Amino acid sequence: LLSRKYGVSLIRYTHAQNTVLHASTKIDDTVRYLSLHDNKYLRYFKGHQQRVVSLCMSPIDDTFISGAMDRSIRLWDLRSPNCAGLMHVNGRPVAAFDPEGLIFGAGIDAEYLKLYDLRSFDRGPFSTFKIPSERGTELSTISFSPDGKNILVSTTNGVLRVVDAFNGQIIQTFTGIITERTERGLHFGLLLLSRLQLCA
Repeated sequence: LLSRKYGVSLIRYTHAQNTVLHASTKIDDTVRYLSLHDNKYLRYFKGHQQRVVSLCMSPIDDTFISGAMDRSIRLWDLRSPNCAGLMHVNGRPVAAFDPEGLIFGAGIDAEYLKLYDLRSFDRGPFSTFKIPSERGTELSTISFSPDGKNILVSTTNGVLRVVDAFNGQIIQTFTGIITERTERGLHFGLLLLSRLQLCA
């Protein structure tokens, strides 16, 4: 995917055929909805004031969630350019939906993992877990396991942690895996998490 004008990062397929979402790296911090069939933009999602660092599509419908360096998490619907929900957080956010699309997790800096009910997120998290962290690190990605029982958390200093989604217990820690702030480590971690489930 190439966009010389806007730049491209965090490409996510939607449920509609031949369409993707992506964050921008040039001009502004708008999330863009692109048709791959004719390479035309279908919609722009404006609101973030700094770089978008997290983008996740709901597994069940047209809802998606974005997190940015402006310390905000926004909920959207592909059918409308208007933000459907806004949360201000205390650090760099990463976010992901659970497999049923009813809950989303938000990681703040490298310290906290918070779980929200999508239908009542404005009431605050229903669970908050403190994640062990080292000074100067940040969370880079989070992802739920296919059964929703575990959450994979990666940090910018090369650490992957498998967290129990119900009580926040650290099930397993792996170090020295992610060497740069890219999604390569997440893909490796998801493979690792699937192997752990097979062995459980």
